[in-house]
Amino acid sequence: MITIISPTTTMNFDKNININIYSKPYFSDESNYLMSLLKSLNISEVKNLMNLSDDLATLNLSRYKNYGSSTNPKYQSILAFDGEVFSCMNTSNFTDDDFNFTNNHLRILSGLYGVLSPLDLIEPYRLEMKAKLTNNEGSNLYKFWKPKITNFLIKELSKHDNKILLNLASSEYVKAIDLKILGESCKFVNVEFKEYNDKTDKFRVIGMYSKQARGHMARFIIKNKIDNLEDLKSFNLNGYKYNEDLSTDTDFIFTR
Repeated sequence: MITIISPTTTMNFDKNININIYSKPYFSDESNYLMSLLKSLNISEVKNLMNLSDDLATLNLSRYKNYGSSTNPKYQSILAFDGEVFSCMNTSNFTDDDFNFTNNHLRILSGLYGVLSPLDLIEPYRLEMKAKLTNNEGSNLYKFWKPKITNFLIKELSKHDNKILLNLASSEYVKAIDLKILGESCKFVNVEFKEYNDKTDKFRVIGMYSKQARGHMARFIIKNKIDNLEDLKSFNLNGYKYNEDLSTDTDFIFTR
């Protein structure tokens, strides 16, 4: 079983966590090509590409220009990304066994790198999957990445006994996978976290809480070496419980 998560738009290369092992992103050639396109943009084009403020556009244009330089910082992807999911995953006390399990069972989808293993070294960047960056495959990143990411994940899952792709990523990134083709050889299971509203007597997804829960579940999977769906149902952190009434074979709903 492989769990997928989204990257974050914020990154932190100053964490006091050192891992001696690292790897090279599988789609390095593709990311270098996309970066060559980004380097050719001006500040206004960067701003419009991802609807950024002037300050963020300036920051990211600088990142593009510095990408690939020998002095540019590099960090394992699971450490470089910041934000709610990664904060709640809390890698600060991961053991070597935890990192090894993570590297075999977790993948991070990325607009620049396609798919990242947790120990892949990456550089500072921002490129959202939904960005309409014209490339040699079409007018957006979905056309560029979908067949590549889909085939990669199928190949990765072929090495696992349980050929299950567990989704803890956002819809923006799941759209970069051809679920129909993936479903021919693997099982796709989506996970959602919902909050009960006593005024409406209904459960609904709240973005911030959902992001936090995804991070907690990722940590739960890693720390407990979860590799099947039945054990996943025992997740009960922060008041969440598996809701059998709302769940299906391919949609696992946890509520509180």
